[in-house]
Amino acid sequence: MNPSLNFHHLMRDRSLEVDLGRMTETEAATEVARAIQRTLACARVNFWNVSGEIGRRVMSRVTGYDGRTERVLSEPLDLVETTGEFFKALHDTGCYVCLDTSTDPALREIFRTYLQPTQGMTMIVAAFYIDARVWGLISCVHDTPRRWTAAEITALRKCASELSRRRAQLLDF
Repeated sequence: MNPSLNFHHLMRDRSLEVDLGRMTETEAATEVARAIQRTLACARVNFWNVSGEIGRRVMSRVTGYDGRTERVLSEPLDLVETTGEFFKALHDTGCYVCLDTSTDPALREIFRTYLQPTQGMTMIVAAFYIDARVWGLISCVHDTPRRWTAAEITALRKCASELSRRRAQLLDF
């Protein structure tokens, strides 16, 4: 794998900085979001927390980075679950890859309310877990057609796995 795609190493290193009190979790996630966005040359990357009961889950943006405007996305944003198809696919596979968000039935509500207004045409979303439940997401969205490579998808999944591992370690204490 291309060494520049080792986001999980950066996530691990920033998590250590958080543990040592040198930065906040949001600062660490923002730095990783910026690195992912620049390396993958996608429009934007967001870190999301997931909360709520199945059927009424809410994705809340923690932080993100928009490469088109070169700015940190720190404004609160909540997206509410509608059909559950998207979360089921994430839970079952750990990753959701979509080449055309406008035609994906699992994304119809999120497309209408978020992806279309922000010109999100294609995306990869990797889940991180706590106790076998989706606890959060990392999303990469692009505003023009593109095919995500296997290496890009794997890199994002490894970064999400690093977050799952870290959360599990924190719960063991």
